Amino acid sequence: MRLGGWELRGRDVLSALGVFVGGLLLFQFGYPLTSWVGVATLGASALSLLFLRDYAWASLAIAAVALTVDWLVGPNLLTICVLANALYVVTEQGSARVGRAMMIGSVGAVLIFTGVGLVLEGNLTGVLLGVQAALFTVLPVDTAMTVRRHRQTAAAERERATAEQERATAEQLRATAERERAEQTARLAELDQRAAVMAERTRVARDLHDLVANDLSVIALHSTAALARDDYGDTTRQSIELIRQHSVSGLAEMRHLIDVLRAGEGADSPAEARLDQLDALVDRMREVDTLTTLKIDGEARPLSPAVELAGYRILQEALVNAGKHAPGQPVEAVVRYRPDALTLTVENALLDVATPFALSGGFPLPGGAGLVGMAERAALVGGALDAGPREGRWRVHASIPL
Repeated sequence: MRLGGWELRGRDVLSALGVFVGGLLLFQFGYPLTSWVGVATLGASALSLLFLRDYAWASLAIAAVALTVDWLVGPNLLTICVLANALYVVTEQGSARVGRAMMIGSVGAVLIFTGVGLVLEGNLTGVLLGVQAALFTVLPVDTAMTVRRHRQTAAAERERATAEQERATAEQLRATAERERAEQTARLAELDQRAAVMAERTRVARDLHDLVANDLSVIALHSTAALARDDYGDTTRQSIELIRQHSVSGLAEMRHLIDVLRAGEGADSPAEARLDQLDALVDRMREVDTLTTLKIDGEARPLSPAVELAGYRILQEALVNAGKHAPGQPVEAVVRYRPDALTLTVENALLDVATPFALSGGFPLPGGAGLVGMAERAALVGGALDAGPREGRWRVHASIPL
């Protein structure tokens, strides 16, 4: 029940009833009672508990007046306890200034009771009255002041922890903002770099088209026109046919490269060659009359991009060399997938002409730029390449560790 600023609580009612009934029991079991005024003061002390939470000062005043009157007719222990409880609540709920005032008042009450005790008793026995007063005044006030200090310290620690957490959150937000700005700057730099790369790719594509591609087109056209004549020997015609085939193939590769440069990053770059494209490579070799067979030994599996590219380019160069230096001869290519290595072998029959170049143990002899390129590709991925005549056949063998 609430009346204005005062709320009647069930716990307070039970406390008041407990104090009143307890005091009556003390009277019943022999506690001195000289007048009905003692019952009235006991009831007033119990009634003060109903206002203690909302009106602590009023409750303290009622308890103090009740104890003073009760003292004249014979004090009840419970009225003293009610006053001590009121002193504790007022001091604990009040400020530090209130606590100091309550402590000064309690010490003054102790001195007064000590003086009264000395007057009444006439000896040091009267000091016990002051000691009793200290137990019910100074002790609850000091306890309340200690509890309030601990509560204030805990509140200050919570506020400091909250401030630290807010500061940490602010630092985290600032760090996040800095990281986002750095990422944005990096993205802008990347965009600028891509723009510069695209401009350079466009320039290179234009130069390739204007210079190299046009020259290859002229070679292809003239070699085609030369094949229309029938006054050549077989060797000359075969050479012109080979020139035409390679110029047409080179022109196609050049146009594809120009398209890649102009298309940008989304195009299929020749550098993305993989071993699963070997069938298409073999088909292209057969189209230029190079009888090529391909054998896969072991279970084919995806390898690192560097190994895939190196293996494809080594096989491509070896097959082109075979078709160039031994035209019309069958070529055998074997790709072996081993647990720890990838091996590539290309063999073809030798013609009855001196071999102009050879490579063994990674040391190229003069001539044979294709062999040098193959050896360099193998070395870049930690492998080795061996090339040279073997029992009447030309053999290129590369081993790349995995």
